[in-house]
Amino acid sequence: MKATVSCSETSFHMYKYILLLLIIVCLDVNAQKGFYTLGAAAETTVPFFQDDQGFGFSLKAAYGIGKSGQLILSAGVSKLNSKNSSGTEKITTRLIPVLFGYRQNIKQFFIEPKIGIGELGGKIAVNGDYARPSVAVVFGGLEAGYSIKRFDIGINFLNAKGIENAWVGIWYNKNVHYTSIFVNYNLFSKSHD
Repeated sequence: MKATVSCSETSFHMYKYILLLLIIVCLDVNAQKGFYTLGAAAETTVPFFQDDQGFGFSLKAAYGIGKSGQLILSAGVSKLNSKNSSGTEKITTRLIPVLFGYRQNIKQFFIEPKIGIGELGGKIAVNGDYARPSVAVVFGGLEAGYSIKRFDIGINFLNAKGIENAWVGIWYNKNVHYTSIFVNYNLFSKSHD
């Protein structure tokens, strides 16, 4: 008898590990001199990672802790365009995440696990008309990249999992994976004690 693991169980375990990593890192930091930053980012999907193509924008606030860590709060919007399995109906998917994360800087490189909540919605063309469903989702993801002066460039992986009941229709229990490359510009930074 084969044991099977559902996609929702796999997503749950991914979120659990990301949250555990955030807790461990936050408990391990010591409050030393750091800095605040506020940045704006633009991103675009990576064609060879997924069929759906799109772009997004976000704002990211960072609070420096320890010698090389930052607590992160970010919010943004992303849109993806695709066709359904029959290939005749266009679907525009919208993701609006509010994410909390921890960024570990290793010289100019960085890695940032994150988790949050938000909205999964969009516009679906059906027989010449449009439906606009949306649901609450849990987000989890990982970002990694390289810092050059006021710019950060890197790759971003984000997973959205619908958390509402079956009455929400097409988005019920839906998983959306989003892989993008991004450029972030730090608008300003200020030191704190």
